[in-house]
Amino acid sequence: MKFWGLLFLLGGGVLFGGAGRVWADELAEPAGAGVLRVATFNCSLNREAAGQLERDLGTDGDVQARKVARVLRRVRPDIVLLNEFDFSEPALAAEAFLKNYLSSEVSWAQESPLQYAHRWTGPVNTGVPTGRDLDHDGKSNGPGDAFGFGRFPGQYGMLLLSRYPIRVQDVRTFQKLLWKQMPGALLPLDPGTQRGWYTDEDLGVFRLSSKSHWDIPVEVNGSVLHVLASHPTPPAFDGAEDRNGRRNHDEIRLWRDYLTAGADGWIRDDRGVAGGLSADAEFVVLGDLNADPVDGGSVAGAIQQLLNHPRVQSAPAPASAGGEQAAVQQKGINQQHRGSASEDTADFSDRSVGNLRADYVLPSRGLQVQSARVYWPVGGEAAELVECSDHRLVYVDLLLNR
Repeated sequence: MKFWGLLFLLGGGVLFGGAGRVWADELAEPAGAGVLRVATFNCSLNREAAGQLERDLGTDGDVQARKVARVLRRVRPDIVLLNEFDFSEPALAAEAFLKNYLSSEVSWAQESPLQYAHRWTGPVNTGVPTGRDLDHDGKSNGPGDAFGFGRFPGQYGMLLLSRYPIRVQDVRTFQKLLWKQMPGALLPLDPGTQRGWYTDEDLGVFRLSSKSHWDIPVEVNGSVLHVLASHPTPPAFDGAEDRNGRRNHDEIRLWRDYLTAGADGWIRDDRGVAGGLSADAEFVVLGDLNADPVDGGSVAGAIQQLLNHPRVQSAPAPASAGGEQAAVQQKGINQQHRGSASEDTADFSDRSVGNLRADYVLPSRGLQVQSARVYWPVGGEAAELVECSDHRLVYVDLLLNR
C-alpha cells in the first residue's frame, strides 16, 4: 500500500523573499507529526589520511564536526545521507560521530540530542588502487589512478542515518559495475589522437561509480521507501578529454536507467542480481550529484536525466534566502549564472565556478511533498554553522497518510 499522495503544501512559519518568493523559517522548524523529513548533506568530514576522522571524532572536541552536528540537530532529518564521510571497516568513525556529536548532551550544543537507531555504510571506490595510469601522469599509484579519486580507500565515503528500520539484507550496491558495461557510455577520447583515453586494459577493470551507488530500502510505517544514494565525481579536475564530466553524466545515468523499464537490463549489482527498480516502488534519490541544471561545467543534460524522468518529482526545487543573498554579496562569476541563486546548494569559488545547485533530494511521483528547502540561513549564528562545509544541507518534507 502506498503511503503518500500527490499534493504540495507549504507549512510552518514563513518569511517573504524577493520576487514574490516565500521562504521557509530559517530556524528549520521540526517536521511535526505525520511528516517524513529526508535530507542529503555533503558534510565534508573527510580527512587526508586513513583513520584520521576516527581519531578526530574520538572526543567531542572537533570544531568542524561540532558544526556539522549542530546543523543536523537543528534540521533533525528522519533520514539523511552524509556525503564525504570517510569510510573504514569497522565503521568506527560513524559510531563515534553518533555517540559523541549527535546523541549526547554536550555543552557546545544548544540543540537537543539527535538519535538514529539505524545506519548503513559500505565500501566505496575512492582511493582503491587500480594499478593503472588512469590520469596519464606517468604513474600508476596516485590518487587519480584509483577507481575513484582518493588518497586512501574509503576517503569521501557515504553514511546513511535513519530513524526508521533499514532492510539490510535487501540493500543493493553497485560499487563494482564496470563503466564499459553501460550501453552507449560516454567514454572519453584523447583530444590529441581521438583514440580512447582509457585502454582496453583500463576499461577491463574501470568501475562506473566513483564512490558507489546504493539502493537502501527503509521501512516507513509498514511501507518501503528505496533510498537511492550516490556521489558522482565532479565534472572538473581533468582536461579537454572531459573524463570526469563524462563519468559524472554516466553515474547519473545509472539511476536514470535503474528507474526505466527496458533500459535497465545491463545493470547488475555486486551480488550479481540484474535489473533495476520495480515500477511500483517508491523512492527518493539522494546525494551530491555534482551537476547544476544550467550552470557549471557538467555535460549538457546530465542532471536533466533525472529531473525530467517520468518517475521523478523534481518540483518544487528546494530553495533558501541564504543562497540568493550569497550570490549577490559574493558577486564574481555568480553574476553570469542563469539559474536561480535561491536554489544553489554549494558555495564554490566565486572566481572560477560560483555557487551551484549540486545536491538533490528527488522523491518519486506520487509522494506528497509538504515543503522543500536548502538550509542556508541569513546572518546570525546559524550562518556561521553552515560554513562547516562548502555544501548546504538539503531536505524535503513528505506527508505520511494517516
